[in-house]
Amino acid sequence: MLTTRRIFALLLMIAPMLCAQESATQQAAAPAATAQSSAHPKRARLSEHESFQITILFKRYRDEKRVTDRSYTLLATTGEVMPAMRDDERYRAGLSDDKDFLDHNIDVDILGFRRSGDLIYVALRISTKNFALDNTIGSAKLPVVADTHQYLVTPTIPIGKLITVYSASQPLNKHKEEVQLLVQTFDATQQPPE
Repeated sequence: MLTTRRIFALLLMIAPMLCAQESATQQAAAPAATAQSSAHPKRARLSEHESFQITILFKRYRDEKRVTDRSYTLLATTGEVMPAMRDDERYRAGLSDDKDFLDHNIDVDILGFRRSGDLIYVALRISTKNFALDNTIGSAKLPVVADTHQYLVTPTIPIGKLITVYSASQPLNKHKEEVQLLVQTFDATQQPPE
């Protein structure tokens, strides 16, 4: 019985010392962690919310000659709501007809956007509706061909390099379409060139 009392008394004396030692260890580690996080506050913030400039190029070719070249530039921030773009044009099918129209639409939704080192992952949902005239000079020949493309591309590409992320060709009518993507870092505090 005497031994049990001594063990219990010893535990009562050691417990406060162990708690004090643990508290001192935590207090010593806290300034080191604070100093480390304050030494690189910008890096920690940038990994969550970095601004990028996204350039999307749509190119169409007929007989190996470029007939359409459209370029769009969007700004996006990682960790934020992703941007979307709608570019819709409507053309009259003929001078005497006010009812029939041809649509030329390009829609882009950015569904995902994430940086990993010098690479960027981008998920794009793209929908295009184009019409092609057989003869670009002079009057149009019927029928007018309308092409609709809908696709999802999810490339991981190097930052600062122009990459073809989609390509389609139609050998019968010698048409080709390409989508190219360029993602560059964007500094909003930088003054634009004069």
